[in-house]
Amino acid sequence: MLIFAILYFVISQQLSSHLKAHIDEVRKTLVDVQGEESDGFQELAAMVARRALIAESDEDIYLLTDEAGKYISGNVRSMERFDGFRTIPWKDLNLVGHWASPRASDAVIGTWTPVKGGYLFVGDGNGDIKDAQRLLLSGLLLGICLSIVCALLGGYLLGLKAQRRVEEMEHVLDAVASGDFHRRVPRNAISDDIDHVAALINAMLDRLQKLIGNLKQVSVDIAHDLRTPISRMRQKLEIVRSGPDSIAVYKEAVDASLDEIDNIADTFEALLRISEIEAGARRTKFVEVELKSLLANIVDALEAVAEERRHNLRLCSNGASPASVRGDRRLLNQLFINLIENAIIHCPDRANIEVEISGDLKHPIVRVKDTGPGIPTEEREKVFRRLYRLEKSRTTRGSGLGLSLVAAIAALHDATVTLADNNPGLIAEVRFGGHSAED
Repeated sequence: MLIFAILYFVISQQLSSHLKAHIDEVRKTLVDVQGEESDGFQELAAMVARRALIAESDEDIYLLTDEAGKYISGNVRSMERFDGFRTIPWKDLNLVGHWASPRASDAVIGTWTPVKGGYLFVGDGNGDIKDAQRLLLSGLLLGICLSIVCALLGGYLLGLKAQRRVEEMEHVLDAVASGDFHRRVPRNAISDDIDHVAALINAMLDRLQKLIGNLKQVSVDIAHDLRTPISRMRQKLEIVRSGPDSIAVYKEAVDASLDEIDNIADTFEALLRISEIEAGARRTKFVEVELKSLLANIVDALEAVAEERRHNLRLCSNGASPASVRGDRRLLNQLFINLIENAIIHCPDRANIEVEISGDLKHPIVRVKDTGPGIPTEEREKVFRRLYRLEKSRTTRGSGLGLSLVAAIAALHDATVTLADNNPGLIAEVRFGGHSAED
């Protein structure tokens, strides 16, 4: 509508200018007829009279008066004089003769010109302007109608498409609510707003499926791992009950049972801690943590433990500048202690364990390298699962939650943990900044 309004105004002004230019040409032609001759006024009157006779079809208006304003010739009997151009309605004109033909215009645009012996008025109807305005208005009305029809049709089609996609989302969510966690919302080739919502829903469903899978796996692992200590504790108590009555035997059985109960309690405490970390509740305690000094303190504290097992534990910073990350100091301390203790426990005697820090200030990398037996390639992803333990590690004390805790803490700090070969041994790499080792 704004475009049509501008066109309407501009074209009307252009046609009005052209009409005024035409009136100026006619006026100059008539003035030139008078010339310098003494009877020029009579010739002008005769020319105006001739033009007035044929002016009805062209809607031309002429009036010649003497200096007193008395009618001399023309097709208008009288009219007041004014300066410049003026638009005069037809009903205000005192026309001479019978103007029976229908007029396309509703007014006359004209101007007065002084001549020798009187005044000359030349005007023309604004029919061309009105025709153009009517055409523009008809086009505007047609354009608006077509726009409304197209808008309604387009809105209806887009609404149907959007409704179909919303129904697809509803079907997927209903299926997921019924237990089919593998269903996903189909994506569109055109990345529109609904497609963006579909991507978010799919990401949420991926996360939900992973969490439910972890929950099922944890439930199975808990049942599997806790069955052994509970059975062992029951067996010891049954032996004591059926054996001789001895305070020493009873005390030994109680101590063994308490030890088993402590192990079970430690397992559940570690599980609760991992859940708390994965929920992100510790982010409010984040501060700037300088990694080099943190690792130096950890290595100093564990050096004696490593020496007891005849390992060589050392820190290698490769001349790296002090890099810091924003995080929870206690959790980061736990992360690196778990990695180093794993190397100390599972490596044979006289192993070399090296803690290395490298990378830049924004993306520091910490690697724990050892010369132990390593972890088979097919097991490296599994060891981060809760309660998962390698067969060769089932005889050692532990709950199988150390690396799960490491993965949870790393994810909380926007870091990734990867395992690789050290040939021989294992490299546990913690890369901060959300970049994987392949990057």
